[in-house]
Amino acid sequence: MKRYVLAPTVLVLAVLVFAFASPGHAARSVPIQTYGNANLSSYGKLTADQVGDAIIRGGASIGWQMSKVSPGLITATVTGGRNSSATVEIQYSAQEYTIKYRDSINMKAQGGTIISTYNRWVERLQRNIDAQIPRPLK
Repeated sequence: MKRYVLAPTVLVLAVLVFAFASPGHAARSVPIQTYGNANLSSYGKLTADQVGDAIIRGGASIGWQMSKVSPGLITATVTGGRNSSATVEIQYSAQEYTIKYRDSINMKAQGGTIISTYNRWVERLQRNIDAQIPRPLK
């Protein structure tokens, strides 16, 4: 009698192990993306200082810790749930800016991939930076 109870239990365990080991479950890992705005000319004539200030305002407004490292370079760190965090480097000039992955904690980064939360965080950062860039007067 016990043998019949054990068989369904083993079957359920096998299905669970397969489900969590399948490629569908691993789909949470995605390629690390580089973000930015490669053409700020549509915003009118800007200075590098204006772009740098917009980057700092855009990140700080959504909880990123912004730090100006040198002219043309800002690092930004955000902390999320489960003790995870991500740090990016933002290189900028009067014409463009680029957001690149630098480091992370508990984001399962390896081999050019990371959990998808990272890309969502950085996409939001980019949108907020773009919203802070001064627009030309019409």
